[in-house]
Amino acid sequence: MLACKEGDLLLCSRLMASPILRNLQALDLEEKILNTAALVALAGLFLPWISGEWMGGETVLHSGFGFFTSFLGIATLLLLGTILSITIVPVCGGPIVVKKKLKDVVRLCLALQGAVLILATLSVLTRITLEFPRLEIRFGIYVTLVGALITSLYAFLRLQEFRRHQPQAMFHHPEAHPIAPEEHESYAPPPPPPPPPAPKVEDHRIFP
Repeated sequence: MLACKEGDLLLCSRLMASPILRNLQALDLEEKILNTAALVALAGLFLPWISGEWMGGETVLHSGFGFFTSFLGIATLLLLGTILSITIVPVCGGPIVVKKKLKDVVRLCLALQGAVLILATLSVLTRITLEFPRLEIRFGIYVTLVGALITSLYAFLRLQEFRRHQPQAMFHHPEAHPIAPEEHESYAPPPPPPPPPAPKVEDHRIFP
């Protein structure tokens, strides 16, 4: 009985995951790269950002949520998480987080803010490592920085594409509905009017 229940749960999970995977595969290539870069940047927050010997000989190892820059890491987490939720929530069947006409602008602003915060964090950590040579900056912050920059780049490209297609939609009249091919093919012209009757033959008599 337990095996049947586990099998039913596995089947239900597969049925629920299949439309989500189809929706993810249906995304544009630029959309996939943008969200993948945001996910990579988000994963970089959990990797080591700084490590080494602190005052007193204590060995430390901090991710983006530790040390003196933890609040910057939390702010970056919220920004990147919002970028991912704009795409992931509607794909999973949830509500639309941001309207389509504002989606690219919002994502570009969030990605740029995240990149600025990471650069500020990097500058702070660099100054700390200069004052304490036994500390060193680790690869995690660079992963987050590169991911945020790629996210910003593709958000900008998506915004440019949206603006390029916007004038076409602006000049398109909403009442101008083209005739569907089926309707055009099924339309038959009215039959021509019947021809006029032929004139009667005149009888010409010949007199002697």
